[in-house]
Amino acid sequence: MKNTAFSLIEVVIALGLFTFCIVGIVGLLPIAANSVKSVSIESNANNIAESIAGIWQVAPTNNITISYSNFPMTNLYIGSSNLSTNYFNEFGQQTDSNSASLRMEYEATDLSVPNANSFSVNMAFYWPAHSTNTNTTTKRTFNYIFAK
Repeated sequence: MKNTAFSLIEVVIALGLFTFCIVGIVGLLPIAANSVKSVSIESNANNIAESIAGIWQVAPTNNITISYSNFPMTNLYIGSSNLSTNYFNEFGQQTDSNSASLRMEYEATDLSVPNANSFSVNMAFYWPAHSTNTNTTTKRTFNYIFAK
């Protein structure tokens, strides 16, 4: 009668291949986690820009201080050009610069020529929030023109 079984060498080779595959998969986890975080932050930037644009569209021209998530976003005035910076955390809530994962810079410009009561808002979102290196910073811009 012939015995059929795996030899010790075959088992060691199979375990080596299995270990090699597992190490490769585990090595990809940080890359996947960073991609998910970047997509989440970009989604927050898009939601914030759309929310501000919606508020801006219906705001009366004599009162333009916008409140986003119960935090007033000052210096967003119709009729002048101002560059301002706000910070947001990973949940899309406005926060101080220390705990921010997303930085928003925006500029509101009066376009009353050629049309009265027309305005331009340019928003730029950067992440990571505190990075000044253009090679490691991601930027997403939104441009809106409103006529009231």
